[in-house]
Amino acid sequence: MVTESLKQRIVGAVVLIALAIVIIPLVFDFSGQRQVDTSSKIPPMPDIKPVIVAEPTRPKNIIPAKSEDEIFQFGVDAPQQGESLKDEEPALSSEGLPVAWVLQVGSFRDKAVAKNLEKKLLNDGYQAFIREKKDSKGILSRVFIGPKVLKKKLVQEKIAIDKKYSVDTFLIRFEP
Repeated sequence: MVTESLKQRIVGAVVLIALAIVIIPLVFDFSGQRQVDTSSKIPPMPDIKPVIVAEPTRPKNIIPAKSEDEIFQFGVDAPQQGESLKDEEPALSSEGLPVAWVLQVGSFRDKAVAKNLEKKLLNDGYQAFIREKKDSKGILSRVFIGPKVLKKKLVQEKIAIDKKYSVDTFLIRFEP
């Protein structure tokens, strides 16, 4: 009743089951216990002593800085038409600091425009910086080049900058 092919299939199945019973426990661990590494690899905490910093003391005989409105006075000391710029030696102010000059390249309500112009000037090798000033309409971002001690050098740069950037710059006295 049982045919030859059915016997072979049953014997094959029994052999496969026997192999599975032997091999599966070798491959997989069914003991339920897992070994966990409990050793610490964290180094011990270093012995750090607190640092005591002395309170800063204000130096004596220091003149307080002027406000931005006093430092950047627009139109003051600007060369007039026909005014000659003689070869000049760097002068000292009443505080004993060198008198310096800056060029105001532009004034913008949009800070991004001012940043863009500053970036262009810096890429072209100019010493550019931005100062912000509050007024009744909001914040005004002003782009400057300088400061330089010799007015003559800035006047030469003014001509080149006016042409290259299509602007009308102002020569202004800079006070730190």
